[in-house]
Amino acid sequence: MSTEVLDVPQAQSEGNEKWGQGTQGTALDLIRTKLENPNYQAWELMRLVTAEIARVVQHMCRLGFTVEEVYIIRCLGTIIKALRELRHSIMDTESLRKRADVINFEGEAIKHVINTLLDWFEEALKEAGLDEEERNIVMRNYRDLANLNQDQLRRETEALSG
Repeated sequence: MSTEVLDVPQAQSEGNEKWGQGTQGTALDLIRTKLENPNYQAWELMRLVTAEIARVVQHMCRLGFTVEEVYIIRCLGTIIKALRELRHSIMDTESLRKRADVINFEGEAIKHVINTLLDWFEEALKEAGLDEEERNIVMRNYRDLANLNQDQLRRETEALSG
């Protein structure tokens, strides 16, 4: 987990930093960078956001009850609400991503992937030293096995994405 901290508004006596200014690279910058990566892990982002909420709460607990500190606590409460919204947005995005993870068995992309994998398999058979007749026997057996189990694979795949 990152050790970077969020820049939270400080009391006048601690300096007059504003949100988003101060240290280079905040945890929010890290979260935003991970969100821009299409291969991010939602659980990791959720953990980072939760850690940020904990840091803000910790900061709130260190403040007293002067007028200025109460104002800062209210501002920090608004930040927590924004972080919760971000967490909900991450969950919604992950839910949409899971629904989009569906294989179209009749689509051109999956046909290309399957054909490429078969070409690699056939090349591996050649490199293993099998002659053409042996390769043909293996490929026929593979084709028969694939035809026999194709419906089961479709059902399993639909169950995973549904």
